[in-house]
Formats: sequence, C-alpha cells, structure tokens
Amino acid sequence: MTEVQAVELAELRPKVTQRKQQSKERRAKEYQGIKAAADRVVVLEELEGRGS
Repeated sequence: MTEVQAVELAELRPKVTQRKQQSKERRAKEYQGIKAAADRVVVLEELEGRGS
C-alpha cells in the first residue's frame, strides 16, 4: 500500500463508520415502528373480539 492509499484509507474510514451507524439507527427506528404497529393491531383485534 502506498502512502497515498494509506492516507485515502484513513480519510474514508470515518465516513464509512458514520454511514454504517446511520444505517443501523435507521433500521432500529423502522423495526420499532413495525413492532408498535403490530402491537396496536393485537390490541385492536382484542377489542374487536370483545365487541367493543
């Protein structure tokens, strides 16, 4: 690896790390939203079953 490539790698690593973290956070939010919706469906279906 040349010195130029080493410098380029050092510059790119933080960007990649940041992108991975943002992606992880986005997936977590999406999962939480889907889980909340599924939980709400269960509650509503229980109410429907009771005739309320």
